[in-house]
Amino acid sequence: MPKLLIAVTADISVRLLNGQLDYLARQGFDVHLVVSKGESSEALKRDGRVTVHHVAMAREISIWKDMKALVQMIRVFRKVRPDISNVGTPKAALLGSIAAFLTRTKTRIYTLRGLRMETATGKLRTLLWLIEQLIIGLSTKVIAISPSLITTCRALQIQGTSKMTVLGKGSSNGIQLADFATKRQETVRYVFDKPQFVVGFTGRMTKDKGIEELIAAFLASEDMNLLLVGDFDDQHGLKKETVDVIRQHPNIHVTGFLPNPAPYYSMMDVFVIPSYREGFSNVCLEAAAAGLAVIGTDVTGIKDAMVDQETGILIPARSSSAIQMAIATLKNDETLRETYAFNGKKRVILDFQSEQIWEQMKDVYLKGGETNVWAHKASS
Repeated sequence: MPKLLIAVTADISVRLLNGQLDYLARQGFDVHLVVSKGESSEALKRDGRVTVHHVAMAREISIWKDMKALVQMIRVFRKVRPDISNVGTPKAALLGSIAAFLTRTKTRIYTLRGLRMETATGKLRTLLWLIEQLIIGLSTKVIAISPSLITTCRALQIQGTSKMTVLGKGSSNGIQLADFATKRQETVRYVFDKPQFVVGFTGRMTKDKGIEELIAAFLASEDMNLLLVGDFDDQHGLKKETVDVIRQHPNIHVTGFLPNPAPYYSMMDVFVIPSYREGFSNVCLEAAAAGLAVIGTDVTGIKDAMVDQETGILIPARSSSAIQMAIATLKNDETLRETYAFNGKKRVILDFQSEQIWEQMKDVYLKGGETNVWAHKASS
């Protein structure tokens, strides 16, 4: 029974592995999870199929906290002695890759979920580049969660792209279609005063997610509601006036954080993801699985999750006018919305079901992380 150790930073990130850990345990892996303490990991611990190890990891850079967490991480690796490690999300990736290397874990996999440096500047950008280079250098294999991530790594002159592979057409966990089986109910508009056209967004509300442009586009539009499924990030970086509009506008509803946002897609007429960057936009797939046309920015990670003029509309990043025009196009053309929605759901069924991704992940593990069977040759 191969020992597999998976590490993610925050308890909220356990949802990125939803269903996957249980699948791997049923396939005969002795699965260990390293994560900061929280409700999700405690639930896994009670379930008993996965061995959970809690290591307190700060999301932001903190030398003292990071050194303390590294010592704890090394202790976990020495105790478990995994045959395979898979580390992902920034802080867990850094600490876990160092611990795996120092404890001589044979197969050291890094799941590259995005590149924060894309929107960073100055010394922070340089530091993030160096950290990314270190993690890749310490790993024997890198699973990039989208083809465009590999292309971006090359553009940023990150070395080690020969180690990189993509499972299928992207994603790290796929979509469980059963979560989106409920048919859309057009009468469900209970959070709004008026039963108008509903534009939806799912995710953390931050500047990098394009929230300022989305709000500007909404204010310039007429006769619609905006459903924001998520909450403000602690370091959201949004202008005060944007936050005030979100909190005070009668046609904007914020759900707060939801462990399962799936039911809320049924309240939307169109889905918008205006991010400046992503690793892979799983929310695009969720919206498509729920039967929605998608508007997304033409950036890393989103361009892989949708097909322009087939499952939705790709637009330039940082453009409120582009968002406004795309919303108007889909609002005024129900047939086009339905066509994009049909194509999007079909694409999820064919290429992005969770079981497909899990099976490929399992094979990478069993082959020691050296397989190139699903390697996507990203263009230079």
